[in-house]
Amino acid sequence: MCGGVGTARTPVWTWLRDRLAAFDPGLLRLAAGMRTSGSIALTLAVLSTLDLPVRHLVAGALAAMVAAFAIREKQRRRQAVTLALGLPVALVSLSLGALLHSRVVAGDLFFLALIFCAVYSRRFGDRGNALGLIGFQTYFMSLFIGATVPALPGLCGVVVIAFLCSALVRFVIVYETPAGILQRLREAFRVRLAQLVEAQLELLDAGPDEVGKALEAVREGTARLHETAMMIQSRLQEGTSDEAVAQLVQRRIA
Repeated sequence: MCGGVGTARTPVWTWLRDRLAAFDPGLLRLAAGMRTSGSIALTLAVLSTLDLPVRHLVAGALAAMVAAFAIREKQRRRQAVTLALGLPVALVSLSLGALLHSRVVAGDLFFLALIFCAVYSRRFGDRGNALGLIGFQTYFMSLFIGATVPALPGLCGVVVIAFLCSALVRFVIVYETPAGILQRLREAFRVRLAQLVEAQLELLDAGPDEVGKALEAVREGTARLHETAMMIQSRLQEGTSDEAVAQLVQRRIA
């Protein structure tokens, strides 16, 4: 069981670790937040040493943000390929935004077409979704900062730096392995299972006025446990060494 805070059975550190594991299974949201914020911070740190105008700093921060959160693939190799493909997509989108800066009607029509392409690209899976999002966000960024043709070389350099910083944070600083993610998901499953058993015991001991609240806690705990099981199922192929191990983990979760 999870136990109470500060009890002899459950130290405070263990209690906090279990709560974090249950709140964020696999620490996926924490890692995503660290990748995004780390990419932005590193990009701004690099750009601040180059004495660039504020417009370039804003462009770098936005490019680093989209390069970090647009990629949702699980395999690191596929993430690297998508990030590499996203750089030319971003540069082309930024260039078109600068070229169409003074052509309002043409720019608006292209923006509508780009929105359609970004949405339609979702049918091609995570990579298509990521590239469509990068193209759309970069074009929107060019409109937001008022990108022009004379400023285009400097802005392209900023985007390249932002993507390199995002790659450094993703693949070196915030380093995640499929096996490590799966192990943390299994730990979250254990904690959520203990919480569900705890809620069931409270339901058995609940008085007439407390049954509704206790029953709702059991339902919520069951849904959270099922959610974690599905997350483990989606990570089995990448996080285990072979099919036999994956089947063993699947049976244990079931």
